[in-house]
Amino acid sequence: MTNANNCNIDLSTARAIALRETGLGAARFESDSLDGGCWELSFSSQEMHYDCYVDAVSGEVLGLDFYPVPVERYPAYAKPWRMKRARSRAA
Repeated sequence: MTNANNCNIDLSTARAIALRETGLGAARFESDSLDGGCWELSFSSQEMHYDCYVDAVSGEVLGLDFYPVPVERYPAYAKPWRMKRARSRAA
């Protein structure tokens, strides 16, 4: 078992690795923890939520899960576009 003292990868580097793996330039990180030598990172982009697992020693991405963000949580600037699109479908 790896503890925090044996880790080569700090939180900032783990976040950068996760962003590179997903192809994102930026994201809103919601939670992170170091558990058993693995960084567990949860973050969201405008339309997707990600859970990424990064080995704290090697920096290898051990797993990545992603799914759409519920429409109700989309950023405020996207709402007018969604409303226009919904109206056009109803017509």
